[in-house]
Parts: sequence; C-alpha cells; structure tokens
Amino acid sequence: MVKYHLELNDVDDFIPEFSKKLGTGYYQKLGEYSMEIPGEIGAGKVHGINFPNGIGLYTYQIKFREKTAISLRHLNISTLRFLYCINGEFSSYTERKENLQEVRDHQYLIAAAKKDNNQTIILPENKEIGLCYLEIDRKKFQNYLSFNLNEVDPVFYKIFSDIESKNEIHRTGKFSLKVSDIIREIGNCKLSGFPRVAFLGAKALEVLSYMLTRFQKESKNPGSETLRDTDRKGLEKAIEQINLNIAKAGTVQELSEIAGMNSNKLQEGFQAVYGKTVNEYIRDIRLTKALDLLSSGRKNVSEVVYELGLSSRSYFSKIFKEKYGVSPRHIMKHKVSAH
Repeated sequence: MVKYHLELNDVDDFIPEFSKKLGTGYYQKLGEYSMEIPGEIGAGKVHGINFPNGIGLYTYQIKFREKTAISLRHLNISTLRFLYCINGEFSSYTERKENLQEVRDHQYLIAAAKKDNNQTIILPENKEIGLCYLEIDRKKFQNYLSFNLNEVDPVFYKIFSDIESKNEIHRTGKFSLKVSDIIREIGNCKLSGFPRVAFLGAKALEVLSYMLTRFQKESKNPGSETLRDTDRKGLEKAIEQINLNIAKAGTVQELSEIAGMNSNKLQEGFQAVYGKTVNEYIRDIRLTKALDLLSSGRKNVSEVVYELGLSSRSYFSKIFKEKYGVSPRHIMKHKVSAH
C-alpha cells in the first residue's frame, strides 16, 4: 500500500502539499485549488476551496493504480469533516486502526481526530472513487456565527464546540438524495470567476444544512431511515431519466418501470425526498431549464416549449407565471438573469 502523510499548517495547504507528495503541480484561481493525479500513479482530479466562514469544499474523482492511504493532520486548527461517498468505496480511521470504518456508495462519514492525531483515508486500487467532503475549521466557524453556539441543539453543540479536539468522532450513515442532487450541481457547475466562487460557497452551506438535518434526525431516532437501498437506487434511475431526457421524461408508469418499483412506491419516494409528486418534480425541472434558456436568449418561447416536450404554449405560460411571477415573454424582453 502506498502511503502519503500530510502535515498541514493551514486549510489551504492540502492540495499544494498533496501535489508535492505526488510529484506534480497544481492550479489556483480565486482561492480554488485543483490538481490532476499523474498518469503513472492513476487518473482523475481533486478540487478544493475554503471560505471565510471556516467551511472548505473538496471533491475527488480519482483512481489509483495501487491501494493508497492519505493520512491528514492539521497542526494548528481543529477540523470536522463530513465526507460523502458518491461512487465507489473508501475506508477511514483516526489513529487507532480498530475504529476502521468502511464507507460505501451513498454513505457519509463524520470524522474528527483528537489533537495531534491523524485521520487516514484508504482508497482501493484500480477503482474509481467519487468523494465530496466538507472540512470545517471549528473555531473559525464559531466566530462566523451571529449567535452563541450554546444556543443550538446539543447534538450540534457536541461536535462543533470541541475547538481543542479533545474528543474523537467517527460515525457513518446514509445521506439523502437531496445531497446527491447538490453534489451533482457542484460537479456540473460551468460558471467561472467570482460567480463560481459564490455558487460553490452557497452549495457548501446547502450541503451542510441538509447534513445537519439528517444528523439530528438520526441522532434522535436511530434507524429512522425511510428509504431502503433498493428504493433509493430506483429513485436515482428515475431522476437520471428525467434530468437527461426532460422532453421525454415519461409517464409515472414508465418511470416506475425504469425504477423497478410500482407507481405508488415511486410517488411515496418522491414525496419523502422532495415533498413533491413525480409530475410536480418534472414540472419544476422543466421550468428551471426554461428560465435558463429564456434568460440566455438562446431560444424563443415556442422553441422552449418544444424542447421541454410540452404541447401547449398557453399551459407553459400559465405554469411559468405561477412559479416566477412574470410571463415568459417578459423574461425574453427584459433578459432577466436566471442566476
């Protein structure tokens, strides 16, 4: 197994130090760092950016030729990590190998090592890994808050207040499809410059919000998971069909067949995750895309209606105005920005 030990003085040191260990370079613009895995070692990219509120956002889409261990130690700050396995699997431990945790597809790990201890992430050989994590500088995050931390729920106080890193945290669970959607948006972001930085910062907070809600629920009601793995995977197939084929998303029955479940179960899944029926979800995806197309000036109203797979221009105008408060023609006339 190949091992890389990184001792970091600052939150921005990770990618510069990791790239140095791998014998490669890195790129930095407006505080966002990125690096590529050298071909002789593996393949893929790592991105990372840290924000003034103490939250860092990191994404990996990588594959190593050999089993690889990345050992992290922050020398001057107390960090808390929320790690999300998007695809593949990895394992982790904090100093003591007996607390080794395996984290698989759509599972999360909350980890914090004790002072002067390491967190080690182990990646398998020749398997592509998709990993997204938030790294929180607990002291900086506390200073960012506009209230005293002791006012929050005790389950949050316990993990965020430990700025001296006296306690170890190493806990796994399953993250929601809403988090999957946000991570997908992060990966698909085509913005550049300052708008990109602002977008990533907002999405990092959004991921944290959903994660804290999930963590609170599971802390108070262990075993409260409402979706089985098979149901979750079925929902993901239906969502992928909708997102990739919005003009021909299909009927509820057709989506149920793609998902491998009956239509009632599919509707229950969408209600549980999104608070919407299947058709309401499809409508909102269509309207979001319509706003983007009309704002850019790339399509007129008739072309947008056709591209979204709708048959009635008047119906489209009606639901568009209900959602956004203005007509599609108003958007085209005034070039109102979608972002």
